[in-house]
Amino acid sequence: MDDDGLGCCCGCCLLCCACAAEVICNWCTFLVALAAAAVLVAAFGVALPVRATVTDASLSRLDLVVTNSNGTATATAASSVSVSVAYNLSLTVQLRNRNWAMRVELAAPLDAELRFAGRRFDGARLADPGRSVPPRGTEEFRVLAASPSPGGAALGGAGAAAELSRERAEGVFEVELRIAGEVRYRPVHAGRRSRLEATCPLKLLMPNAPRGTHLVVLQKDVSCY
Repeated sequence: MDDDGLGCCCGCCLLCCACAAEVICNWCTFLVALAAAAVLVAAFGVALPVRATVTDASLSRLDLVVTNSNGTATATAASSVSVSVAYNLSLTVQLRNRNWAMRVELAAPLDAELRFAGRRFDGARLADPGRSVPPRGTEEFRVLAASPSPGGAALGGAGAAAELSRERAEGVFEVELRIAGEVRYRPVHAGRRSRLEATCPLKLLMPNAPRGTHLVVLQKDVSCY
């Protein structure tokens, strides 16, 4: 009778151990599945936007001309003046993909434009559709801008002249680089596009001279917003 009781007790213990092991195994499977789902959601469910940075800005020529209504050069800002600039400017724009599982693909042309006092005075095509940035990777794009004619590019009228006068006093030539395009996040965001827009404020040092200024300036790591 003691042997039968002992056997029954051992059988119950074995059965309890098997049940406990099954419960533990089920919980482990559930936790693994939950962790895998969280990883997949983090990897493919939420797309982090692309970050843009100007890694250098080099200005090798800047000839500023302010003219009045008679077409003669002047160094003062009045209601009848216009501002033109002859320039050679080179930039390096860097796009950084912060996603660690998805690549970024251009769904539309990536264009850039240079603006002074809110007015566009030059532009460039950085890349055509289809170019991609790998996960956690970066791509660099060169912008080479030069004035289209010997007379330079028009910056505007009295407002631009007043802004230019202020910047001359501070010794800084301020321009904006604006980037615009569309991107897709691959492989899962096949049919969805996200607008890519960024503004990069550039401040280029210049001597305090009314016209005919030639200089070489370098600015690094300008964050775009």
